[in-house]
Amino acid sequence: MKNKIIYWLSFLWSSVMAFSFPICFYMIFTFITGHSKGFSYDLGSEKAISIMLGCFALLIWFVLALPSNIHLFVKTAKKRKYFLLILIVVFIILAALGLFVYFGSWTEFLRLTFNI
Repeated sequence: MKNKIIYWLSFLWSSVMAFSFPICFYMIFTFITGHSKGFSYDLGSEKAISIMLGCFALLIWFVLALPSNIHLFVKTAKKRKYFLLILIVVFIILAALGLFVYFGSWTEFLRLTFNI
């Protein structure tokens, strides 16, 4: 029973991380590339601080996301292989849903993140 509770808590946390992935990716990418205030603004001497904050945010995201995802994928792969595929599809759907909730559309995400 304890293993099932840990598995489902891991699934819930991984789902939250998958849902918040688009905003985390946006923030980390813009900080690391030095465009944390937008593409039309030159950070100048603040660029080093922005890059350091981006690396720190990436490290925090890895610490929060990777352990539960590794645990979840290993436990799921031991059950059945097609459960792993279902889990990956669920996470992709959650990430896409998060993208549409946070940004409204795929093109808006691309415009804000990559200045396309």
